Amino acid sequence: MSVTRVFSCSLVAVFAMACGSDSVSPGFTGFAYSSVAAQCGPADGPAAAVFLAPTQAGANGESAPYVRVYVAVAVNQLTGVWPITTSSAAAAWFQSNASTSEPAESGYMLVTSVDSDNTVTGSVDLQFPDGGHIKTDFRAKFRPNVALCF
Repeated sequence: MSVTRVFSCSLVAVFAMACGSDSVSPGFTGFAYSSVAAQCGPADGPAAAVFLAPTQAGANGESAPYVRVYVAVAVNQLTGVWPITTSSAAAAWFQSNASTSEPAESGYMLVTSVDSDNTVTGSVDLQFPDGGHIKTDFRAKFRPNVALCF
């Protein structure tokens, strides 16, 4: 093999590694399950939470790891772009285990549609200090719950 060919193959390998998918931090891949539920909002108003997880139990918020994106609007009003910042109506947390969670540093949730049965379709692109970068599409089925807001 010529030196030029070896060098070309090496460059291809380096660029392939550098341009590889950084969509989810190692160890937290496969957020294939999701759900959406009504939550208590500010002053007992409406709010919604989208849960993303590698298991259905996580998507129900029952066991970690999972990501929870909270928006202070009713589920049927989620369509649009929701920036995740310290001063926005939306926030996100990564629950890595039963006792550890961390808020997102930045990112957004894009909701492209909310069906008549409150199924929410969209994507998230979130950055967590320790959890890393989580970017995924979702189709979250509505999960009825009893939320007692005070």
